[in-house]
Amino acid sequence: MRPVLAAPVLAAIAFWLVAAAPAGTGSYLRADDYRVASIGFRVATRAAALCPEPAPLSGAQLHHLADYEPKDQAGLVEDLGLDRGPGVLSVVGDSPAAEVGLSAGDVLLAINGLPLQLSPAESARLNKERPRGAREAIEARLLEQLRLGPADLHVLRAGREFKVRLAPRLGCPANVRLARSPEARAATVRGQIVLTTALLGDVADDDELAIIIGHELAHLVLRHAERLDEQGVPRGLLREFGVNAERVYRTEEEADRLALRLAWNAGYDAGAAIPLWRRLLAKYDGPSLFRTHPSLRARERLARQTIAELQAGSKRPEFREGPLRQR
Repeated sequence: MRPVLAAPVLAAIAFWLVAAAPAGTGSYLRADDYRVASIGFRVATRAAALCPEPAPLSGAQLHHLADYEPKDQAGLVEDLGLDRGPGVLSVVGDSPAAEVGLSAGDVLLAINGLPLQLSPAESARLNKERPRGAREAIEARLLEQLRLGPADLHVLRAGREFKVRLAPRLGCPANVRLARSPEARAATVRGQIVLTTALLGDVADDDELAIIIGHELAHLVLRHAERLDEQGVPRGLLREFGVNAERVYRTEEEADRLALRLAWNAGYDAGAAIPLWRRLLAKYDGPSLFRTHPSLRARERLARQTIAELQAGSKRPEFREGPLRQR
């Protein structure tokens, strides 16, 4: 599911503005990436009190040179300097990154004096150990420093270097990415939430997208992967049979329930889950001997029950988002 750089993105980079965005303004190179990042940030920060281990969030979505096809990398090095560190793909409006003036198209060179560029040999070694190992090592370094509190970022913008001090905001650990793929799916991958462009095409509105992101975030918050590992549930085909399927089913049911609470808490319409499940399950759900995910009837029943509890318990929150511009 490697991202592919399309012609409109190259055009956006070619006309990238050098001037910084006004403080608090969101920005992006690709609109779909911004949409996913902004909803993920909103859901995650509004759910900070629900997370046993909140994480520092900046509101900046990053991309790396290795994310792109080799034929596109030379242009990204020339236009953005992505060979010098992770680039900023989007900045959520009114996020900590937006408040200090970070903008889509920037490159992060260092944090608290620690470089965010790996040597070719180190990158090759990490990527050999596991896919995208170098990218994960860089982002782990960022996260480690942000956990200490406000951090000094060394930034590159159109050949000019400058520094900003970023104070992260606590939230659930939601690093949401959009992958270019014809396969419609969403998953948690080593602590990250990955959605595909095919699945995004099946989503009617932001309320439904918040449900999907909330469902994957719920798996992280409830530590489902760790629980299934402790229970000895294998990965792959064998998890779809017998007691393994029953254990996976329980985690999916829990994620469905918490997803509605996370979306509701962020000001989205939890009722969007019902048309979403109807449409997705009609398109993708098939017969199976052992179910690892609730059926449409079960999901509708759970959704109606959870929505009734939410409506009886509290007023739907309001949410304000800052201004936005494309770079």
